[in-house]
Amino acid sequence: MTALSALSIGKWAHHSWLMRDTPIRGERALAEASTRLIAEYPQLGRIDFTQTLPCVGALPRAACARLFRVSAALACSRSLRRVVAGSAHLAFARNVAPHVLRKIQQHARGDADDLPVGAPLDFFDRRAMTAAGLALSLRGLSDGGEVQHMWLRLRMPREVVDAAQRFRAVDITIEAARALVDDAWQLMRGEAC
Repeated sequence: MTALSALSIGKWAHHSWLMRDTPIRGERALAEASTRLIAEYPQLGRIDFTQTLPCVGALPRAACARLFRVSAALACSRSLRRVVAGSAHLAFARNVAPHVLRKIQQHARGDADDLPVGAPLDFFDRRAMTAAGLALSLRGLSDGGEVQHMWLRLRMPREVVDAAQRFRAVDITIEAARALVDDAWQLMRGEAC
């Protein structure tokens, strides 16, 4: 897919970007919201899906956020290996990523040092993990241009995008950031989101 219909922008964007308290219901509201977004960010009409990260464009918002959390966990998987208590496993599953803690702890990334995500990471804070993963994904899109960055930011709530500013991940290479997202996708594949 390389073309973008005007209405799909409003469907893609989180309602916090549409100046609404709730998601959009109805075609008229969707058309108005999409028009407002294109007026505010005219570059969105030129999105090139061939330059976006694989799989992110097709994921529902909840799965996209989960992908971000898992990629952030993989970035610090060595530290996550120390999370062994049963209550910690439950808290991680409940708040961050159900059914993948053991996979993350067993991942080959755990043998390497944690990657410098730019700020201390609280493994049990859902919003912080999503924000760190978003920052890693934006880093992976570093050469994709501002259109792809804006498109990815619109997918998440504004508060998550604002929190992602803490996790710049500038010391992580573009290739390493992309590899984290790819590995997270591999860990998630086939599981219900």
